[in-house]
Amino acid sequence: MKNTDIHILDSVMGSGKTTSIISYINASSSPIIIIVERQSEVERLSSACASLIALSDVSKEENITRLNALERSASKGESIVSTHHLFKFWSDNFLNSADKWGYELIMDETLSGVLSSVGIKSDDLRKYVDDGYIEVCAGSRLNKVKLTKPLHSKYGDVENKISKKDCYLFNVSNDEDDPHYQLIEAPRSEMFSVFKNIKVLTYKFDGSLLRCYFDLHNIEYQMMSIHDGQMGSYIDLQGKRYRDKLHIYDGKWNHTRGQDIGSNKWIKNKKNQLDVRKRLRNVFNYWQNNGVTSETFLYTTHKEYQKTVHPDKVSGLSNRLNDDYGDSDKRESMEDKDRRNVSFLSQTIRGTNDFNHKKFMAFTCNTFLDPQLDRFLKYHDVSIDEESYALNRMIQWLWRGCIRNEQEMHVFVPSRRMRHLLLRWLGYSE
Repeated sequence: MKNTDIHILDSVMGSGKTTSIISYINASSSPIIIIVERQSEVERLSSACASLIALSDVSKEENITRLNALERSASKGESIVSTHHLFKFWSDNFLNSADKWGYELIMDETLSGVLSSVGIKSDDLRKYVDDGYIEVCAGSRLNKVKLTKPLHSKYGDVENKISKKDCYLFNVSNDEDDPHYQLIEAPRSEMFSVFKNIKVLTYKFDGSLLRCYFDLHNIEYQMMSIHDGQMGSYIDLQGKRYRDKLHIYDGKWNHTRGQDIGSNKWIKNKKNQLDVRKRLRNVFNYWQNNGVTSETFLYTTHKEYQKTVHPDKVSGLSNRLNDDYGDSDKRESMEDKDRRNVSFLSQTIRGTNDFNHKKFMAFTCNTFLDPQLDRFLKYHDVSIDEESYALNRMIQWLWRGCIRNEQEMHVFVPSRRMRHLLLRWLGYSE
């Protein structure tokens, strides 16, 4: 793999990473591709940097797909801004152009789902392996697989992932006589080797799956931070500076004793979903003393149970607006008033400023890494601190609110574990 200089700009949200990178892009003479999480950030960056071409604009003007727009712009060595979503579909044509023109890659926030389980039944996967449909590539340290025959139609998505991404075969049971296989998908490793240099704008990189991905592939990187708008040596300042601005709810609707609440396993129980709804409703009522409204309130829970958890008896909290915001097409046409009154945001969403007016934030999840993914990483001698991973998720979500503007914010974290992680980060003993 070619030696690519990789710098991780690891600083707390709102510290000026994006502002700093805008200055960097405007001063650069090299072609750059910057990928961001949301279309609103594409528009912001293309407006702030004259050299950046928004692929969404090229796609509309030329009546072509965004992937074709990417290949066309890259073939001419033009600087580009696009969303993370397109990263999954980067083609050999684009990568060849990136190598030819000496592109720089800037990633605003680490990639979501950079390592994840592929949806295929273990028994079916074992049969495909035993029957020779799927084979491990010769010499692959991570057991990367390839297809030798087409899979059945119901696994067309799996076939597509094996063909276009890196997929690793992992024996969860660690028993060669009775294997229990799992597939782990990841971006093709060569994607990170064609660029002249790479910069990743993030916070708590150590608790991210991108860091694990780099470690799996022995990809070296240098940690840096932003100081007074300039890139400099890495310093983790933790969260003590925000102690006076974050008001953590400390009342009876917190969970304090017994088995903790909020995990994915726990909330599968309908009774527990209703418990979270009750806690949200009561904390909302409590916060009315502090001026909470539907416009200033935001919560998260495990997405698949959101409709049951939603505190529908609270005046002004419309789940229709949440549904519209979750639909990318409807989101674009939402009126500003409706967008401001969205009350649910998935815990995995980052890189959006749509909610920086929210003053009351409820994080009800108790976050853990996928156990099978955790076993895969440990098998390959890559570790991730579960506490750092959970704190990373929670802080990234909370910083969608008004705290990113250095404004005071009220926070409800009912899980005892997650609440204590936040308090320790803020510098409290507990």
